[in-house]
Amino acid sequence: MKKLLLYDSAAGTFTRREKNLYFLLLFFFFAMYMPGISWLYNAAMWMIFVYSFFFNMMAEKWAMLRKRKEILFMILFFFLNCAGALLSENVKEGISWVGIRVSLFVFPVALGSIYLKQLVKERALYGLVIATCCAAAFCLIHAMAGAFVQQDASLLYNDNLSGVINLQSIYFAMLINTALLAFAYLQTRQTRLFTTYAWWPVLLLLLPVHFLLASRIAIIILYSMIFVYAMYIIILRKKIAAGLSLVAGLLVIGIVLFSFFPKTLNRFKELGYTRFDYGSTAKESHFNVALTSSQWNGANLRIAVWNCAWTVTKEHLLTGTGLGDKMDVLKKQYAAKGFIFGIQTNRNVHNTYLDVWMSLGLIGLAVFITGFCVLPAIASIRAADWYGMLILTCFLISIFTETYLDRTVGNTILSFFLSFIASYKKPAETVAGY
Repeated sequence: MKKLLLYDSAAGTFTRREKNLYFLLLFFFFAMYMPGISWLYNAAMWMIFVYSFFFNMMAEKWAMLRKRKEILFMILFFFLNCAGALLSENVKEGISWVGIRVSLFVFPVALGSIYLKQLVKERALYGLVIATCCAAAFCLIHAMAGAFVQQDASLLYNDNLSGVINLQSIYFAMLINTALLAFAYLQTRQTRLFTTYAWWPVLLLLLPVHFLLASRIAIIILYSMIFVYAMYIIILRKKIAAGLSLVAGLLVIGIVLFSFFPKTLNRFKELGYTRFDYGSTAKESHFNVALTSSQWNGANLRIAVWNCAWTVTKEHLLTGTGLGDKMDVLKKQYAAKGFIFGIQTNRNVHNTYLDVWMSLGLIGLAVFITGFCVLPAIASIRAADWYGMLILTCFLISIFTETYLDRTVGNTILSFFLSFIASYKKPAETVAGY
């Protein structure tokens, strides 16, 4: 608790401004998980934005922004969204989308124009881990109590588990991914914010909750990263015993989790049912019911939506449909193909890249990929920032199956983490040691 509240000796090197910013970041992390107050993290975001203008001088801000090209492209992408909204036939709808995406401007300006020292970065990541562990424990206890009272084990899974903190399972699972990466990173640092024995309580809490959330993409990302790290240890570092132990541990964890929480397996079984009929009005599959080929599920539903979205994209290849018109045009394509279920459930594209291309055209897609993918990756590679690179990889894979830009929370976590990994890099430096 002392480390969290900066009462330890190491925190004595923080300036007053750094302490204030740290506590605002801590407030933001806990606000993300606050039950019953879904707007609180937006309030925290705007507080960080306002305080950022007191953190350093305007001249320094401009210098930071000019050198951090990725931040400039993120801001440019937001303004392209504004233009796409105003040039739409449905301007009102376009403006509502801009409101949802406002964090794409707020966090790049707030965090992209300041520099966070290494100790501030580490303490912020420490706060992220603690906040996520608290949220995971709260969700698990709440779900277990509900499952016991109602005699319904399904309350332990998916959105049932994360609903109490106002988060969809995909977003909570991705936040757990970021927290686990932050924890692993902090364990490699000499500051030792966590003790060596902290591995057990953190992993025994976050891994089961992560698995119960049953987000396929988040699970695939996390365990693929662990497997790739094991191969790195075996092949490049020649630590065969350690690498094989990690692989064995991964297999044991997988077997144990699937044995105790079998309903998550239903989410992966859906991947075997990819055929669909546009005219089908069958119910969507659920992890708590038997899976059949006649149902809509997470796999075939996405394929159907992507086919429709790609048809629309090809018709508006260069300029896009316009931000305000994207759903209107997409629904017309649903109607043309007889995709009744897509219309009834108001399905979005379920792919951020395709959504950007469809609504903002090739120019919008080029700006998005440059600012959110290419330039952040280059900056992280130059800085030997493996934490930043892994965070970036998590999101770049995750947004392939979800339209993050259609949800306030999706925009918030995407813009925050990409802005955060820019904030602790000195623009003048291109070597390790940030």
